[in-house]
Amino acid sequence: MNGASVGHAVKRAWDLRRSVRDLDRARIDAVVAAVLVLATELQVWLGRGVHDRPAAAVAGAVLCGAVAVRRRWPLAALLAGCGAVSVEAAFGGALVRVVLASLPAGVLCFYGAGAFLARRRARLALGAGIAVLVAQIVLTPHVVSDLFFEPAILAFVPWLVGRWLRDRAQRAHRFRELSEQLDAERELRSSTAADRERMRIARELHDVIGHCLSVIVLQAGGARMVVETDPGRAREALRVVERAGHDALAEMRHLLGVLAPEHDERDRHPQPGLASIEELVERTRAAGLQIDLTVHGEPREVSPALALCVYRIVQEGLTNTIKHAGPARASVRMSWDDGLLELEIADDGGGPRADSNGRGHGLVGMRERAALHHGSVDAGCGRDGGYRVRALLPLVRRGGG
Repeated sequence: MNGASVGHAVKRAWDLRRSVRDLDRARIDAVVAAVLVLATELQVWLGRGVHDRPAAAVAGAVLCGAVAVRRRWPLAALLAGCGAVSVEAAFGGALVRVVLASLPAGVLCFYGAGAFLARRRARLALGAGIAVLVAQIVLTPHVVSDLFFEPAILAFVPWLVGRWLRDRAQRAHRFRELSEQLDAERELRSSTAADRERMRIARELHDVIGHCLSVIVLQAGGARMVVETDPGRAREALRVVERAGHDALAEMRHLLGVLAPEHDERDRHPQPGLASIEELVERTRAAGLQIDLTVHGEPREVSPALALCVYRIVQEGLTNTIKHAGPARASVRMSWDDGLLELEIADDGGGPRADSNGRGHGLVGMRERAALHHGSVDAGCGRDGGYRVRALLPLVRRGGG
């Protein structure tokens, strides 16, 4: 037999198993009950040794017929079958002893009581069924020796097998539910982490590219206006555009490096921090914005994450000024205290602010960054006009001190 034939045979076996598993179990019980009733009646009416054939026929029909309803009414089916046999024994019959076709019916009824009833009701059914069987044995002449066989082999063992299979199925169901719950929680955590990472990347792109593009747009517009009247000034503006473009590309490569593990580690540069703020201010001055940078207090060493947060807030504040303030003068003030760093980016421009209502993407990003370090950011019109962004960032000594 070749591999294809083996595979075809295995597939047919699995299809057959699936078809059997999908069959209506209640209908199977009805068919089995009909077969047992037929076999029992034939043995009652055609066999030898039956004392009272009509009583045995009725008892056998009730016992075997109970198999058909053992899934829907397990307790009633067991008590009806065992009761019919006991009543038949009271009239001098011995159905279970002389009609062997009735034995599988009793086994299936006790199995059903163990498999289809809750624990407490299953125990009640077992006790009641054994009590009725004992009464039937006592009432049947010359079969006292069956006091062990019928309660143990016909009652307790099938009941115990049904109980074990039910408990195993319930454990498998609980494990499957737990596994599905864990899978759902893992997928939710993965989805949440992916959403957070997408938001972080979006903020980084906004902060990095927004500033450089604002400089490029401003300088390109200025170069276009003076290219004929003042070529030297236009060339200087284009050099600023080129430098800003290079900076944007470098930042993009650095940002996207985390998304490309195969990227050469030598192409990755450290994240900007406090030491890069002065360079940021100089680059923005070259774009044509007059900026004053002042530092009060003694700068302290902070974590790289907090240093990046400070840099991005300053960068976004200056980008906002370039885009919206018009001809203006800006100031960046950093005040270091024992446990607090205060940032203020202000300008005296009068241009409209897209995020002055607090719903802009840039302002939201600044507030989220500050909140990660238990800080806050507020923005609005300054006391003397213009616009002001103020951030308060608690300082935490590196190492948890």
